[in-house]
Amino acid sequence: MRHATAARNELGPLLDHLIRHLGAEGSATQQAHFKRIRGLLYGAADDLELTRSIFELTSCTAMGFRFSHATDVLVRRILSKTSDLVSDMQGLPQIRH
Repeated sequence: MRHATAARNELGPLLDHLIRHLGAEGSATQQAHFKRIRGLLYGAADDLELTRSIFELTSCTAMGFRFSHATDVLVRRILSKTSDLVSDMQGLPQIRH
């Protein structure tokens, strides 16, 4: 539960901002994708359920989505935070730059 709470606290506000930004850009498909991920994240009660939202987040680049520069910055920040959370879940030391 600790990891799910941390993920919601770290990723939730960024996802909310990204979803609003995608809506303003008129990117309905991408917006729906990230809304679904946000729902998975907020519904995760344990690490197993959390992994689904993490997997979905990391697959966004493989789906071929094209983002504006501002949106791309948000997506990269979300993926960076996701990587940090995965490292924490695996008990690996985090490297900070």
